[in-house]
Amino acid sequence: MEFVERLEIKENIITNHVIGKKPQTEKEGVTYFYGKNIQANIGDDIRMYTDLQAGNKKPLTQLVEEGLVPVPEGKKLNEAGTDFVDMSEAEKLTAGLIQLKADEKIEGEHIVKKTKKEQYDAGLISKEEYNAYIDRLRGAAYQQEADPLGMQVMRGDIDKDVWLAKIAEIKQRYPKVE
Repeated sequence: MEFVERLEIKENIITNHVIGKKPQTEKEGVTYFYGKNIQANIGDDIRMYTDLQAGNKKPLTQLVEEGLVPVPEGKKLNEAGTDFVDMSEAEKLTAGLIQLKADEKIEGEHIVKKTKKEQYDAGLISKEEYNAYIDRLRGAAYQQEADPLGMQVMRGDIDKDVWLAKIAEIKQRYPKVE
């Protein structure tokens, strides 16, 4: 009695890998593939293989292009086309997988908060809220930059115009909205 190795394939899916005698009658709707030392896997779609006998699969890019392997949500093929990698936030936004919040924007590949000025311009914060934010920025700058100059003016080390120029520069750097 001669034994043969075979794959049983139904609707392009390998359903069985058998080593035994050749069936006298083939099952209806089943395709048989005969060989020796077959390396293909049960459960695989035969269209994934370039060589069913050797078990050689098509490249991942080709499998994706042919619709045999779906791209997982939030993933994309790497540059080499050999694996899936995470999409950037910008790519997820473009693909419609995520939505920006009103106070967010895309900067390069990342989602970042809009600046206070952008939030004010978009009507997300009031004039009063924006100007209060500017007051905090100015206060920190006055403390770090202008106050030491004010002390030097009091001691007579520098002219008062230097101190006043620094205050004017800080106000110009952090303008309020009218």
